[in-house]
Amino acid sequence: MRVFHLLLLIGIGFALTPFTVHWLGAEQYGLWALANAFIGYYSLLDLGLSGAVFTHMSHAIGARDYESGTDIYSTGLSIFSALGGVLVVITLCISAAVLLFHPSHGVTLALVVLIIGFQTSVSFPMRAPFGVLNAGSHFEVTTAVLISAAILRTIGTVLVLEAGKGVLGLAVVSLLSWIPGYIFVCFAVHWRYPFIRARALGKWHRDTAHKLFTFGAPVLVGQIADRIRLQTDTIVVSFFFGLSAVTHYNIATTLVLYFMDGITAIIGVLTPVLTMQMGARDEAGMRSSILTGTRLAICSGGFALFGLVVCGRAFIDRWMGHEYIDAYPILVILAVAMFLDLWQSTTVNALYATLNQKTYAKVNLSEAIANIALSLLLARRLGMIGIALGTLIPSVVVRGFVQPWIIERKIGIPARRYYAMSLRAGFNTLASLIIPIVITLRFLRPNYPSLFLTAGLSLCAFTFPIWYLEFGLYGSDRLRSKVSGFFTRVLRSSEGSSS
Repeated sequence: MRVFHLLLLIGIGFALTPFTVHWLGAEQYGLWALANAFIGYYSLLDLGLSGAVFTHMSHAIGARDYESGTDIYSTGLSIFSALGGVLVVITLCISAAVLLFHPSHGVTLALVVLIIGFQTSVSFPMRAPFGVLNAGSHFEVTTAVLISAAILRTIGTVLVLEAGKGVLGLAVVSLLSWIPGYIFVCFAVHWRYPFIRARALGKWHRDTAHKLFTFGAPVLVGQIADRIRLQTDTIVVSFFFGLSAVTHYNIATTLVLYFMDGITAIIGVLTPVLTMQMGARDEAGMRSSILTGTRLAICSGGFALFGLVVCGRAFIDRWMGHEYIDAYPILVILAVAMFLDLWQSTTVNALYATLNQKTYAKVNLSEAIANIALSLLLARRLGMIGIALGTLIPSVVVRGFVQPWIIERKIGIPARRYYAMSLRAGFNTLASLIIPIVITLRFLRPNYPSLFLTAGLSLCAFTFPIWYLEFGLYGSDRLRSKVSGFFTRVLRSSEGSSS
């Protein structure tokens, strides 16, 4: 379900971005991106509580402590509802400030901020049910909601742009597309977790709240650092080079984030597993899961990096037009930073699962400060490429050298073993990319049939060698037995119906 959602988002994004830019124009699209960048900082009011609800709920499920699970959900829902009300007030203040201090696009920008801000306010109480479902690995439910919202948003986007409603229409569509899914998720929590009693909802549990806030404080610091690392670039670009430049830079970040979200969809299912293993005191199993997740990240992230580097220029040329080809060098730089983030994504989740969130927050904040300082320093000298390098350089230091050492100290996986496993997985990934490189050199052209043919053939040529080299066809026997068992049950059912 998560991979299907990924493919759907990629397809929608590739189709809608040039369509949206065409109907809005570069300046209005830059305004839309800027408004979303501002509203993106609303998530900081989460205070790290989403991670706290998710982690403690996974611990409770792993330990089969259902009473604590009910208290966590009820208290989390109460806190997020209050924070949503605070966001409504903040949105009204920001919209008023935009009218006063941004005269050129004041009214439009203020209304867009108001609508998107209200949507974010409504989404805050929903963090509790989403977090609880994901804590129990019910990704099929939450992903179904994300898929339905994406489809509704896509249909609405096409209709409002063709009707000439502009960025205001986009904001309204974004708000309305989530409402059916939110209603479904609320019911799904009680279907999946019958131990959560409806009469217990809305009750405040002081000890549980203290536990959530204690966990959430360092998580908030980490989230602030992530915002600086991943989203401040847009604001820096707009400050130095204007709204039109934001559109060019956003092409590179859009492609990178799509692939990053896609790989996270593959390896992210291990997150509740790690936390439940911690709750069940299965330390050996948790270390094994960490190494497995890291190997998956290297293999899948390596293929994504290969695709962005070798196909990115031809794709941008065909997708957006030759005038946007200056986004390709930025794409390459950010793609390398993306790979380093993915390499360490499982270890980050492990630090949260083992309640070492304070350590990660300190490291992440240090990287974020270095990121913004280098971006500002290099922007005047190297332009938008300098801003991208400001993201990459700290990532090399922190993800490549600091984090493995932290994992050795906090979780007990020796850095030497971790590097050896990573290098072996990296070597197997490179070996499995030999045939895809040949395919790319032979078939790649700047047109959609060639791009999709090259991508499909390369994926097939990569999947089977890496599955064998890195995982030894692990799971193939299990998959085969499940498939044969399914068909056996179908045949028996058919025979029973016939008789």
